[in-house]
Amino acid sequence: MRTRSRRLSFPALLAVLLFALGGLGARASEGAPRAVARKQFERGTTLYQQGRYAEAATAFEAAYQAVPNGVVRYNLGQCYEKLGDLSRAIDSYRAYLREVPRAEDRPEVEANLTRLEKRLDEQRRAQVSISSEPADAEVRVDGAVLGRTPWSDRLEVGPHRLELNLEGHQPLGRELEVRPGEPLQLHFMLTPLPAPAQEVRATGARPRVWTWVAAATAGAATAGAVTLGLLAREDSRTLLTGKRDREEAQRLHDAALGKARGANILYGVAGAAVAAGTVLFFVEGSF
Repeated sequence: MRTRSRRLSFPALLAVLLFALGGLGARASEGAPRAVARKQFERGTTLYQQGRYAEAATAFEAAYQAVPNGVVRYNLGQCYEKLGDLSRAIDSYRAYLREVPRAEDRPEVEANLTRLEKRLDEQRRAQVSISSEPADAEVRVDGAVLGRTPWSDRLEVGPHRLELNLEGHQPLGRELEVRPGEPLQLHFMLTPLPAPAQEVRATGARPRVWTWVAAATAGAATAGAVTLGLLAREDSRTLLTGKRDREEAQRLHDAALGKARGANILYGVAGAAVAAGTVLFFVEGSF
């Protein structure tokens, strides 16, 4: 603080001398602007020493408008730095070095510029760290891919849209508010997708419709064949037990024979369905 105050007093005195020397050879028409500049400069110096930096900056601006002088730019930089307006302070110091290229305090001013630019960057950008479980999720901020978790870098101060994407897991989206000078650390648990949905998406498997139709046909035919076989056996047992007249015996014989034939036909259908289902299982799986 005291170092800056001493650096202010030297340019202030130098500027007063410049105004005074410039006024000795000036024409009468030039006297009024220089008088205004000198008065505003002296007022700005007094206000700065009183800690009234905003008013001092206004006075120095008026002095520069009346008679441009690079030294005033330095004093403006001092005022804006005190006010915390780092952007305007940096602009003023740069203008000072540009307008006074042989300034004796150039190394000090350049070092101060470097320090202020770093502070300004910290104000505009804050450190943000993002991790996830599981790791290696894609990190998108405001639609731009920035890397994969765990990820850490500086982001501009303000609102942002964060998205995390990892194969086999539900996408995650969050709104972020990055504040100046406040590091932000975030950890997210990613939710796995349901197993069937994940398997279908990964393999592209399609249901084997005709395979199941053939399997159902084989099952139904087998069940029918077994049923008819049992009924045929029951008719044969009835025929062999007890005495029957010729007509009833013929009827039981024909019924048993018909059911046996039907059972054989259904067994054949079941076998054909099993064979077709086996072929279809491999054929449909290749699509």
